[in-house]
Amino acid sequence: MHSTLHEVVSSLRSVEPFPGVATTVLQWSGRSDVTPSEVVEVVQADPGLTAKVLKISNSAYYGFHQEISSLREAGNRLGVNVLTNLIVTTCGGRYFRDYGQERDSEAVDLWTRCVTNAISAKLIAQAHGNCDPETAYTAALLQDIGSVVVERFLSEFRSAIIHDVETGGSLLDAERRVLGLNHAEIGARLATRWKLPERLIDTIRYHHTPDKATEDPVLAGTVHLAETLSWAVGAGAGIGDYSFDVSAAAFALTGLEMSGLRGLDSLVMQDLERAKEFI
Repeated sequence: MHSTLHEVVSSLRSVEPFPGVATTVLQWSGRSDVTPSEVVEVVQADPGLTAKVLKISNSAYYGFHQEISSLREAGNRLGVNVLTNLIVTTCGGRYFRDYGQERDSEAVDLWTRCVTNAISAKLIAQAHGNCDPETAYTAALLQDIGSVVVERFLSEFRSAIIHDVETGGSLLDAERRVLGLNHAEIGARLATRWKLPERLIDTIRYHHTPDKATEDPVLAGTVHLAETLSWAVGAGAGIGDYSFDVSAAAFALTGLEMSGLRGLDSLVMQDLERAKEFI
């Protein structure tokens, strides 16, 4: 086995798990019989998380004119899917910002990209109407979870990856050659360990190659374009200024064109401004 790949695989076994509450509600996300009350019951056992969820539910992003004063009220107003995203966003903030990062600025950049991806995906899904916007938000928020693991190796292998890219390789291929796996595959393996729904695992694995997705290619295409839109509004992150190739299949799958994608950039920026408390 590639020596670095062995390190990556070994690291996956010891990666701090995603918060249990978030994992639980994500596992429920594919079920149609889950009620807001069930989700609230899981969350309210954690006072700290409860407070954070209430704070975000009252943020400008959701735009309620009357203050939400309880989780039960939040669940009734937001519904299961939005409440799930709120919980995952709350838990994800700590995970992406605090876990395995060497520099605070890089941690914030990674989390900013994740939130921008999520907001972009929701807007893109609303624009094409072929997948649920809240599911798109969830998948896009988590699509770069593999980068949390990759960041552990960047200080040692950064120069090798950059050299590979500068000699003509793509960033994904450079990750694969240097680390043995790219961040998308690493993220999918991590999501599998967390027992997340297959649709999320498949989307994480193929968010750069949505035509290869088997569970929900339209969702994979949506989150792929979301990352493209994130780069367009300046929220890209990675090694230096290197971005990823845009998949033509993503446009075919979603029915969108580049002009329509560009037309969403101002809406993303508006929503990002309202989502400051997430970041």
